[in-house]
Amino acid sequence: MLLLLAGCQRPLPPFATVNMEGQQCMIVKTDDPYLSEEANPFGVENRYKLMWPAKGMMTPEAEKELIRQVFGDSTATSATEAAQRWLNNLWLYDDVKAVKTQRVNSIGEKYMLTLAELSNSIEENGELVTFVTGNQTCLAGAAHGIYLLQYLTYDRKTQRVVHLNDLVDTAMLGEVIVRAVNDLVVNKDVLDCMFDEYKTADRIAVPDNFIIDSTRSTITLVFQQYDIAPYACGLPSVVLPVFWLSKHLELTPYAKKLFGKGSYLE
Repeated sequence: MLLLLAGCQRPLPPFATVNMEGQQCMIVKTDDPYLSEEANPFGVENRYKLMWPAKGMMTPEAEKELIRQVFGDSTATSATEAAQRWLNNLWLYDDVKAVKTQRVNSIGEKYMLTLAELSNSIEENGELVTFVTGNQTCLAGAAHGIYLLQYLTYDRKTQRVVHLNDLVDTAMLGEVIVRAVNDLVVNKDVLDCMFDEYKTADRIAVPDNFIIDSTRSTITLVFQQYDIAPYACGLPSVVLPVFWLSKHLELTPYAKKLFGKGSYLE
């Protein structure tokens, strides 16, 4: 019995998180006649509400990559620093001369509103933890907002972020995506909705967004708005069953171990 216990591997404890929340409201003033407060006043509201890994849940290198993906900041030393920078970011108005801002507690109804919002969720799938981050931007006066979804998967056992090229050779994946869209019923909605130029393409650019489901043995590639389909189609997702994928591309040793024997063609 002692020998059996010694050979057992303890399961990892649940992935602990902390909540991060912040908001920054600003009224924009500029010399530009269209954007002036008198002609067309508007305000900017940046806000985020995130679940963040608790201390020790991720390696510093992995957390830094998460910061870069969520906040678009590659130089911040902490999530708190990146969040504060993001709140104060007026990237939208970099090309406008003489921009001045006034911080306020809230933006009144008389102002047109530009809103940027970050939110996320965390999904545990065995030893994998997937961060799903939504980035919504609604520009003042625009017909509709832009919504992006970004995924980052962390392997708690190997203590590293999982990239697509950790699973397959991405150099050849563009051709395989075309086959998956045309040949697999699960991707029929994508085929019906995508731009005509991609329906006859030899290959499709490989997105850097993907979801791993080791239980169902699938890899799902997620495209952003307008990548391969019109706005009305949302974010097209192309499902690649691992067994089917292994017929077209060699899986890496890591992928084979992750999905397990029987899930791929040997």
